[in-house]
Amino acid sequence: MARYCNLYLALYQRGPRELRDLGNNWVLVNGARMSIEELENLAGELNREYQQVLANKRNIVKKLLTWFSKA
Repeated sequence: MARYCNLYLALYQRGPRELRDLGNNWVLVNGARMSIEELENLAGELNREYQQVLANKRNIVKKLLTWFSKA
């Protein structure tokens, strides 16, 4: 749950609206009931999205550095 919360915060600059442990390997995430395994998969998807955002930012910085070095 902590990994999901941290990734969500990094990606959207805010915490998830709702994240509760319901017990017996079930959690409530933004109104959706899911198993811990589903939450782990969701966290993996968020991680891939976040890595893509970071890659895009790096690409923009590289383009700017290239542009400045030619000017």
